[in-house]
Amino acid sequence: MSEELAFRIQLGIILPKLKEKIASSTSEILGDLVTVLRAGTREGEELEIESIKEMFMKDFEIFLNDVILPDIEKQIHPSVEEEPAPEEAAEEPEVEEAGEEEPEE
Repeated sequence: MSEELAFRIQLGIILPKLKEKIASSTSEILGDLVTVLRAGTREGEELEIESIKEMFMKDFEIFLNDVILPDIEKQIHPSVEEEPAPEEAAEEPEVEEAGEEEPEE
């Protein structure tokens, strides 16, 4: 993909959707983070926006890797063979082996 096309996608599709869909929630999460950090900050110590941003970005990356990207990976590379559902596996009949009967007394 050309850099120009990637830039147009970023500005024309991704950023507007991020603003529309997650800006409010993200601001709320960051506000909560600031509240927690303020509570743990010593008197005279100041919060730095860069450290807040860094903390959030690390957590957001973990969130993407653990929650969002596995589903995207399945869309990109659907598996050819899927494992049988648990109900299907449970329906297989059990086979008794010959010679294991208990003798009658």
